[in-house]
Amino acid sequence: MFFAASSLAYGSSELIEIMAPGDYILVGKAVDSDQTYHGKVKIKSSGKGFIVTRQVGGKSINGTAKIEPTNGGESSVLRIRFTEANIKYEQTCLVASDLDNYGRISCYLYRPGANTMQPGLEVLFHDQDAK
Repeated sequence: MFFAASSLAYGSSELIEIMAPGDYILVGKAVDSDQTYHGKVKIKSSGKGFIVTRQVGGKSINGTAKIEPTNGGESSVLRIRFTEANIKYEQTCLVASDLDNYGRISCYLYRPGANTMQPGLEVLFHDQDAK
């Protein structure tokens, strides 16, 4: 996928719509922990947002994502929601272009409504080997 993103602003919903779908390599750090992990993520467009499939530690977890406004509507983020081991998680993600014009997604991971001392962190890199 090669295109000129110069006309799209960082944090714009149009940029997220174009760049978010794809196959990604996941590198992460767990919530309230120093535990790190890695896996794969697939983001597919659907009628009202995105379908997210996470594969971490041999488990496949499905979730959803939507483009949501921030800063009084001045910019947008990708908000991913999923449940793992009966615990609800949410991610607030920034979507940008890497040097190859693929999406690079960086996220804060947290449990909505819970007091979190250390949010988790995840970064998604384009998976060039995905088919």
